[in-house]
Amino acid sequence: MRLCSVELQNFRNYESLDLSFPGGTHILYGANAQGKTNLLEAIYLCTCARSHRTARDEELVRQGAGSYLARVGFITDRGIPETLSIEYQRAAKGGTPRRIIRYNDLEVARLADMMGLFHAILFAPEDLQIVKDGPSERRRFLDILISRLDRSYFRHLQDFLKILAQRNRLLKSIRAGGRSDRLPELDIWDESLAESASFILVKRQEMIGRLAGYAALALTHLTSSRELLSLHYKSFPGLEEGLDQKTAESRYLDRLIRSREDDLARGSTSQGPHRDDIQISLNGADARLYASQGQQRSAVLSLKIAELMILTEVTGEKPILLLDDVMSELDASRREKLMEVIRDHQVFMTCTDPDQLGETSSLAADSACPAVWEGPVRYYRVQEGQIQAGSRNMV
Repeated sequence: MRLCSVELQNFRNYESLDLSFPGGTHILYGANAQGKTNLLEAIYLCTCARSHRTARDEELVRQGAGSYLARVGFITDRGIPETLSIEYQRAAKGGTPRRIIRYNDLEVARLADMMGLFHAILFAPEDLQIVKDGPSERRRFLDILISRLDRSYFRHLQDFLKILAQRNRLLKSIRAGGRSDRLPELDIWDESLAESASFILVKRQEMIGRLAGYAALALTHLTSSRELLSLHYKSFPGLEEGLDQKTAESRYLDRLIRSREDDLARGSTSQGPHRDDIQISLNGADARLYASQGQQRSAVLSLKIAELMILTEVTGEKPILLLDDVMSELDASRREKLMEVIRDHQVFMTCTDPDQLGETSSLAADSACPAVWEGPVRYYRVQEGQIQAGSRNMV
């Protein structure tokens, strides 16, 4: 897959931008807060309709504007040219905001239907949250990956959250009003929730197994076999690897019944896919608690490389890679090993100074790449929402 063009209207600090990209590696450089990350954010937005920095579309609209547009043009590895765009319109007075997704200029009715159309993988400083923060960050990483490979998973996830909200409202109502006569209603919601959850649980278990294998190999490569990474899906007791969907449904339903008294006291559902976690271990210890920041960064990088390998294997398309100020965080050895992994992909990377990129810094625009990169390296100076192509030595 190759990104050919990006068009932005009123996105972050870009009033208007229309860029075309040939093949090769593209390096965006300039001072902080000029718009480098904003461009990568817009490209990534077109993969899953979600920014890696905020869940609020409102924050992506340029100050003083009423809407934004992010549009990418790309060619698949089968040679098919395609386009995908996301437009967000702020709510008019008394109205509601509107988001419009178009694929090849045809409106996409459901968010699930855009999953898997355009593949880009983002490596960013915020990715450290996958290891450092709470379970929701790890679940989000896993859910987005599976959704990009299986649209039905995304729909099951949406259904599960709707049913969960209904069950929680009923729990609160029973607790607040002492409505024991409504307890039989819980049986109905429990069965619906278990049926929806079982699909999610089985898919997550399957993906963790695949992700763990590739991530372990990636970390072995990055650290020259000095670090060992393992992943474990943490859920309710009784959920084991290899369960079929019917068994997972039965065991989760049993768990809901067992925890009903506690759930009524809490007014919420205490166990299930919305509470589960992924334990990331380095050398047998919990990476969140015991790994150094450098080790945590290597673990996240390994997860991202695993994501890259899985997407490539399953879809047959090589994702576009977006590296947001990643190279400056890596030592020379890890930087070189990362470049070996991504050599066959189109790459967009940001930095404040091209000299941070090691051996690539000696290259002028459109020159040949070093041995680890395919195609030419091209430089773009970013300043105050304007992008100028040329050499890295532009002033």
